[in-house]
Amino acid sequence: MFAIFVVTCIVAFLGYRLRSLTISGAFLTVVTGVLIGLSFGWFGLYLLGVFFSTSSLASKYRSRDKQNVDDIVEKTGARDAIQVLANGGVGILCALGYLLTDDLVYLYMYIVSIAAATSDTWGSEFGVLAKRKPRFMFTFREVEPGTSGAVSTFGTVMSIVGAFVIVCSSLLFVELDMTLLLALWGIGLSGSVIDTLLGATVQRKFRCTVCGKLTEKKVHHQVPTTYVSGWRVLGNDAVNFLSVLGAASICFLVFG
Repeated sequence: MFAIFVVTCIVAFLGYRLRSLTISGAFLTVVTGVLIGLSFGWFGLYLLGVFFSTSSLASKYRSRDKQNVDDIVEKTGARDAIQVLANGGVGILCALGYLLTDDLVYLYMYIVSIAAATSDTWGSEFGVLAKRKPRFMFTFREVEPGTSGAVSTFGTVMSIVGAFVIVCSSLLFVELDMTLLLALWGIGLSGSVIDTLLGATVQRKFRCTVCGKLTEKKVHHQVPTTYVSGWRVLGNDAVNFLSVLGAASICFLVFG
């Protein structure tokens, strides 16, 4: 257990030095890693590491080309504690469930939760780089890259790939037949779909009173924005958490 703690601390420290994590994000990464490692052992940390490393690389990939997106999305740059919890909080719940019951369904839920988080992150980070503007999922009208509830072909493909990478990575530690692998892949991908649905319907949105741009930010151009739609308490982090929780819940209903 001490070795797991040390490794988690090293990963968190490197994440902070590489500016992928804030101080609060690094601290919660240690807490998350220890709890997951306590339940799932090295497999839990390994899968968490695959998500964190690939997502960090996806965030930094062509970062200069994503500068316009920074005006829209609620948070950019290094992940803080809330963002770590939004993506890894469900994994902690799965770890506690497995620790208390030793039921394999919680192991499958954990894999799905990481697949869902990766699928959503890859879809978002790569989707904004698509050559064509994304389309809002209900009206099919073109919107600005980074708009919640919008989809693009490239972003969708990368969401599919992201979920697949996580499920296939699990094969190094967990025995999965083809049916189970495909099921976990599909359920993991559902997290990205749920995220898009929530983003299109109930995620809060604001409008800048200076430039008129629709944004997730409460302050834009150093001026408070005007509330437009959605649930005021439902920001991007909450949507991420609910989408991962939704995918894990589907997994529980299927295999529980």
